[in-house]
Parts: sequence; C-alpha cells; structure tokens
Amino acid sequence: MARLPVSGRGTWWLTALPLVLAACAGQGTSTSPAAAASSSAGPMPIDVSGLTNGATITDNAVTVSVAARGWTMNCAEAGKPNKPGIGHYHIELDHALVNMFCTPNAAVSMQNVSAGQHTLTVLPAKNDHEEVKESAITFDFTYQPTNPLPPIGPGAATGQPSIRITSPASGTTVSGAFTVKVEISNFIVSGTLFGKAVVPGYGHWHLNVDSTTQGMMGMATMLGMSDSASFQASTEGLSPGKHTFFAILVDNQHAPISPAVVAKVELIVQ
Repeated sequence: MARLPVSGRGTWWLTALPLVLAACAGQGTSTSPAAAASSSAGPMPIDVSGLTNGATITDNAVTVSVAARGWTMNCAEAGKPNKPGIGHYHIELDHALVNMFCTPNAAVSMQNVSAGQHTLTVLPAKNDHEEVKESAITFDFTYQPTNPLPPIGPGAATGQPSIRITSPASGTTVSGAFTVKVEISNFIVSGTLFGKAVVPGYGHWHLNVDSTTQGMMGMATMLGMSDSASFQASTEGLSPGKHTFFAILVDNQHAPISPAVVAKVELIVQ
C-alpha cells in the first residue's frame, strides 16, 4: 500500500498512549507569527498553533500545539468502543498518516522528506480512529532545511522478520496501565519514518486488541504504535474477562509487511 487514506486507520495502525514521535529538531521556523487556527464546522473542534499557511520550515521537524474544544483527548481509550466526547487526534504529512496523539504538543520528523512544498493536516479522531474530517485543519508549508538529515536507505537483509511478545505472559491478569514488551528480529523500527515512503527492512509495530481486521483496514482496534521494544497499554475501555492482544509488524505506511508477521497473547482484564 503506497499510502494511507486521509480518513482512516490505515491497514492496521496507528501511537503510544500517548506516543510521541522521535523528532530530530524542535519548532520549525515560519515566515509569520503562528497564530492559532480553529475548526468549528464539525464535531470535536480543535485549535492548532505553531504553524501557519505559507510558513517556511528550516528545522528538521514540524511542531504544532493542539487543543481540544469541548471534548477530551484520551489515548488510553484508543482502539476501544467509541464514547461521546472522548478521542484523540491524528497528524498526516502529505495526506499520509504519521501518528496518533493526545499530547498538547506534537512533533513530526522530516526524516526522508524532500525539500519543497508539503502539507500537514491535524484531524480529530474517535476511539476507533474514525477521523472527523469536518474539523480538520490543514497547513501548506515549505521545507527548506538548514542542515538536511541524511536519508535512511534500505536495511541489510539478514533473515525473515519476526516479533514475539515477551511480557506479559499468556494468562496474566492485567488492570489499568500495563506494559507490553516484544522482541523483534531482522527488522528495524524507526519512529522518524512513521508515514514516510516505504524503506525495505524498516517499519514499526502496532498493538491491536481482539481483532486485526475491524474497520478501516484493521485500525478500529489498534491501541497504538511503537518504535521500541515496549508499548504502554491500558485496560481502560475494555470489558472484564479474556482479551487477545496482537503485535503486528508494519511498514512505514502502517501496512502489515508481507508475509504477515503477527504475535499474540491472551490476557485477563480485571
């Protein structure tokens, strides 16, 4: 899959709860003061500051500040059933999903992004990652890096990629926040490449609960995405009882690698 649609939870996706992108630099430089832009046409309105249309970014990251108006950002509920007034937001670069966020500030790395004209879009999203497009805010900007990042090329093929869940063990009872740990082999995870063009041998992993296929190519049950060997999960929004958690290797565009590489563990939610 070349890129994810603007409206969805890509072929299985999606952020740490909250996940923060590993940006290579701080606030971008713009040609004018970054007054807040507001959305008011649809539900889940947002205010976004830190970037303006026509800005020129010379740093190697674009940073924005996002505030919800009249609703609550809660990434612990991501991938769970929808609830009125609760959600998070997605950021897309050139109409490809980068990540999901609940933090007031979000940084998007410009790793492997060419100099020139680009578009950044902030979209409120429900728990199942359905995006509220009526409330999206889009900025067109120019990327002219002072010190361009060296591009990341294909990783050296050393064998078949694999992932396994090392903790918690199957049958463990979990309640509230808990950490899912994985072991990944023959695959390089990189947060700076989230949403960028596919680079062979690189990607990250998603954590889903109970399904890998529901809604928008599997995104509806995605708790988040990780570029490390762990993910901070939560039982918030899950019914008590047995649930299956899936760790899925995906490429930079959030599509499962082929052939699919998935690990799973059954846990008891208290």
